[in-house]
Amino acid sequence: MTDTQAGHSPLKHRLKFIALVLVFLSPFIAGWMALYVFKVRPDSNQYGTLVQPVRPLAFATVTALGDKQLDREFWNKWTFVVIANDGCGEQCQQNIYYLRQMRVALGRDIDRVQNVLMVPQRLSKEMRDKLAEYPALSVIEQATSELVGQFSLPGVETGATPMLYLLDPVGNLMMTYDANNKPKSVLSDLQRLLKNSQIG
Repeated sequence: MTDTQAGHSPLKHRLKFIALVLVFLSPFIAGWMALYVFKVRPDSNQYGTLVQPVRPLAFATVTALGDKQLDREFWNKWTFVVIANDGCGEQCQQNIYYLRQMRVALGRDIDRVQNVLMVPQRLSKEMRDKLAEYPALSVIEQATSELVGQFSLPGVETGATPMLYLLDPVGNLMMTYDANNKPKSVLSDLQRLLKNSQIG
């Protein structure tokens, strides 16, 4: 092998590696560009309220009920968050019930979506028993003000006003729904997002 051939060989391998990485990442890049560059979203027909601009959130590792560790990778899915200052009262319980039903309705896309409940206090035994009926729900007790504060929006008292917060798989807060939402309309929004995006 000549010196020229030896010099080109590592370069060829490097280029092949880069090409393979780009092929692997292309669906994620395309999904990100569709959402945030070309804005392929249910803008005109969406039921929820878009957060503009989208808000990147920071997540430290926290322990959910059942000693489940929620690290940064946990948030790499489409995530609905419910924040309840009242320890998950009637409206909160109604929302987490509908969120569970929506995930089931997604069929093969069910694993692309997850639900999270945040409460600033320790839950009562009665509430813990009720939440045991939702094994796929991640529950963060004693959620810190730093964590909850990231969801603060103008005119909304976070946790006191029951609403749904939708996060994308990149960790951005991108849409909200008020407490008295229509589950079928929320599901319709979600299905369009999943269809238009390859991320998550």
